[in-house]
Amino acid sequence: MKQFVTKVKSVPEGELVARPARETGPYVELMLDRNFKLFFGSEERLDLLLALLQEFLPELGIVSVELGDKENVSMRKELKNSVFDVKCKLGDGRTVIVEAQYNSRPDYLDRVLYYSYWPVMGQIRSGKKNNYKLSEVYVLSFTNFALEHDEDWEGDVVSSYSLREDGNGELMTDALHFRYVELGRFGKKEAELESLRDRWLYYLKNLGGLKEELAWKERGDAIDRLVEAARVQALNDEDRDLYIRNMESAFDIQSEIWYARQEGETRGEAKGRAEGRAEGASARTDEIARNLKADGLSPELVSRYTGLTPEQVQAL
Repeated sequence: MKQFVTKVKSVPEGELVARPARETGPYVELMLDRNFKLFFGSEERLDLLLALLQEFLPELGIVSVELGDKENVSMRKELKNSVFDVKCKLGDGRTVIVEAQYNSRPDYLDRVLYYSYWPVMGQIRSGKKNNYKLSEVYVLSFTNFALEHDEDWEGDVVSSYSLREDGNGELMTDALHFRYVELGRFGKKEAELESLRDRWLYYLKNLGGLKEELAWKERGDAIDRLVEAARVQALNDEDRDLYIRNMESAFDIQSEIWYARQEGETRGEAKGRAEGRAEGASARTDEIARNLKADGLSPELVSRYTGLTPEQVQAL
């Protein structure tokens, strides 16, 4: 067996994807995590979640799925709670967590690992003496960007990880599995799609960016149902209102980043990072940084887009 690569990592991208206007297109932007949660975490569209799992976890032989609790509240106040995009249970007791991440962030892989802690921990109950047999937990992660692998990595758009011996790859336990679907590595055009998996990858990545509805030719598969269900006008009133609010929030984040960049350029971003915050920096920059933090951006990204040092961001 060849030597294993050193470490895969999530790379902060130089530019977040711009959202130039508040108007939404005719289809749901599925890869924004709030929209992914809204769309695939619904009983109304459980058949599409099942089809998604069957396509990207085919070895599990999934024939049915039920949604589980998405929020996990820690019993210890110093530990961070977690909210999954989608959590589901299979009929045999196995758990699948499904996550979508639109923009890269440097701590994303660690966050996915932390999420896996909850369903593992929840299996061991008091009173079960010497019984630590675990049901399998799978974390299926869709990223709108490409992860960084070693230069000799020969992997596909889809990659899988588990707990193995460093030298020869011997499996330590089958209790924990991670699968990453890197849409940032998928570059096929519609005319080049060759398989059902290609079509899943293409429409997950591109459907929300379309400006007009497709002149659709039915093929009788899950993608037909996906495209029809992902029409904004096909959502019920409650889901449509929530979707519009999600897109407004996404636009606001991009606007905050744009303003931060303008102020960073005006002050001299390089000097601001090297020497700390320039004397008399505006209160607006602090406000932007607080908003970005509240929307879930990491301190590193907030620092990049505002020109504040990481220490200054942490202090806000």
